[in-house]
Amino acid sequence: MSAMLESLTPVFHGAEVYSFLDAGVLRYTPARDRGQAKLRIKPFGPVAHPRRSMDSCLAQRKLPMSRICRIRFLALLAVTALCGAPAVSAETIAIPFELGKDHRIYAEGTINHSRPLRFLVDTGADGMAVSVATSELAGMKIDDQSENTGADGTTLVDYSTNNTVALGDASRTLGAAVIDYQNRPFDAVLGWKFFEGSVVEIDYDKKTLFVHGTLPSTAGYTRMNTRWIDNIPAVEVTLHAENASLQAWLSLDTGSNGTIDLGYSYSSRHNLQDVLTKKIGTSQFSGSAGRKIRAVDVRVPSADIQGIRLDQPKVSFTIDEDGSSGDGTIGSEVLRNFNILLDTKTGDVYLRPNGRAVLQQLRR
Repeated sequence: MSAMLESLTPVFHGAEVYSFLDAGVLRYTPARDRGQAKLRIKPFGPVAHPRRSMDSCLAQRKLPMSRICRIRFLALLAVTALCGAPAVSAETIAIPFELGKDHRIYAEGTINHSRPLRFLVDTGADGMAVSVATSELAGMKIDDQSENTGADGTTLVDYSTNNTVALGDASRTLGAAVIDYQNRPFDAVLGWKFFEGSVVEIDYDKKTLFVHGTLPSTAGYTRMNTRWIDNIPAVEVTLHAENASLQAWLSLDTGSNGTIDLGYSYSSRHNLQDVLTKKIGTSQFSGSAGRKIRAVDVRVPSADIQGIRLDQPKVSFTIDEDGSSGDGTIGSEVLRNFNILLDTKTGDVYLRPNGRAVLQQLRR
């Protein structure tokens, strides 16, 4: 079944003050591809913040947002077809995973037939990044450089093309940015493109990733209103505050262990400091250049994700310029309450409350 995927990115809740340490919300562009496709990776440290510098593919556009993102996603599919999409079997591959104490997904795999490595499975990234130690252990050839654009600066990092990545019976050839990770709970960050051309099911109940050739039964699932923003799936969420309701398109981000996190662009546009007033603490994180960026943590009465209600979720919003243009993210603290279907062929996302859910279905 290895041919199925041939070819081809913790807030620890303590007291009321949360600290974020981050290597940066990064965007990588191999030197040969600068000005073209961008590979976005978000590597986190042992204490990590949600993706905050999400650049929207819709920023400063005149076309309707839904139309632009749909066009962009269809264009991506067309390019994949022209370049030779991977052969996908109708058979299903099961990949067991560990749910970390930080609520994130960790799976065992190899790079270039290396010893077993620990992968952070990150739907908030489309590509792959590895630590320097991992690149050496896996015999990865550094044959390019990439731009690393974080919330507070741009640097160049090494890049390695054409590496054989395998998780269980699923394998694919991927490039990878090489990052100076230190004291991280993983060897590599693996984005959704590893599963491109298939339907990936994240089953938190069984702690298993199922890679399907075709869409399985969607009984019990709700199909989300979905947009692909900067090549990452985002779903429509309504936040219910005391005196207002706010709509946001939030990226599904299993690479973050946050809850609901809103970027500076969204925060300032909606005057969140005046709207969301039930403050429970503060947060701070630094981007790849080390600049400190502050956020406020609040509690809202509820949030609605396509008819599924979250009671009194924590919401964080940035109060310092962070380079973001997207609305924000939903992290693993929320996502672990759902089983997820991500159809990389159609761009559709389906959610179903699972056994971990502390949720209520709204009456339709």
